[in-house]
Amino acid sequence: MYQSFSFFTSNIIFGMGAAKEVGAQATKLGAKKALVVTGPNVKKAGNIDSVLESLKVAGIETEVWSMSLQSTEPTISLADEASVVAKQIKADIVIAVGGGSVMDVAKVAAALVVNPKKGRDYFGVEMLEARGIPTIMIPTTSGTGSEVTRHAMFLDDESNNKKGVVSAYLMANISIIDPMLTITCPSDITASAGFDALLHAAETFVSKGANPLTDPLALQAISIIAKWIGPAYADGSNLDARYYMAMGSNIAGLPLNNSGTSLIHCLAYPVGSEYHFNHGKSLTPIVLACFDAIMVAKQDRFVQMAAALGEDVKGLAPRDGAQRCLDALKELMIRLDLPICLNDLGINDQSKVDQWAIDAHANRRLLSNCARDLSVDDIKKIYLASFSR
Repeated sequence: MYQSFSFFTSNIIFGMGAAKEVGAQATKLGAKKALVVTGPNVKKAGNIDSVLESLKVAGIETEVWSMSLQSTEPTISLADEASVVAKQIKADIVIAVGGGSVMDVAKVAAALVVNPKKGRDYFGVEMLEARGIPTIMIPTTSGTGSEVTRHAMFLDDESNNKKGVVSAYLMANISIIDPMLTITCPSDITASAGFDALLHAAETFVSKGANPLTDPLALQAISIIAKWIGPAYADGSNLDARYYMAMGSNIAGLPLNNSGTSLIHCLAYPVGSEYHFNHGKSLTPIVLACFDAIMVAKQDRFVQMAAALGEDVKGLAPRDGAQRCLDALKELMIRLDLPICLNDLGINDQSKVDQWAIDAHANRRLLSNCARDLSVDDIKKIYLASFSR
């Protein structure tokens, strides 16, 4: 088989104290007036201080816009609000300092400065008409990989469904990853966001979109995160753990952007929209059932992931080696106090399953990337298997 593929990424600057580079990088992009998008917790923790100081030294005028979340997911109206602010102050660059929600809002806000419609008008793939003003992404969590992706995920205020704006025009001009900014991240977010990053790598590795460029990056990210997520969760001040988690998350974002997730994220969206859990906790309860359902299609790759997770698979039959992957993921989730089934989140009502399955099956952007062709009934079985484990 002759495979065709492409590979997209933003310019990446990684390192301890790298946030101090933002002024110089913004200057290279021709910036004179910056809108800095952040969140109240990020601002309170002081994570924007080094960014603002760097911009000040560079002579760039700044306006800080702190968004407030009404739920665990950002609404598309927040991007509209931020774009209005950017236009009012005549910003020529948008800089995000925060987690995935902040970065997603900032990316679309920058695009809406140039594109004439409302944010929800661009839900879908490559719907934006033009690239927006320049952006710099500075993550304060190790998880979403949004700093290097062309995706921005939102809760649609009108339909109460999770939807995405996906466009190459959303790629950040520059991504600055400073592990020092993740030290204040709470332990529960460290765990859920970190496991989300691991799933970005794992899901892409067993997706139809996997390719020779993303495969080694995915396995490397799995290996790094599996080793360091525990220490980062146990002691947020562990600089080694924060350094490698930031690295692993960023590396995982590259296959996410180029190969894409599939079944787990697809099935998590209806649950997340229904109960408004944070993104990571919408994912983990369905991981084992989803991977169990598609293992038949990618057994050899599950063996490789088991090895990346630190399991000794030498001499094992392929099915046993593949099962080691699921066992290792389950043990890791338990140690991180993450839910391994829907019952762990207090979800016992199975009456929603039929509609969840219909909604998930309709999400062709994600489901068409799944290694196994699944019917609505197949998806219902996966959901039902996710209630207890």
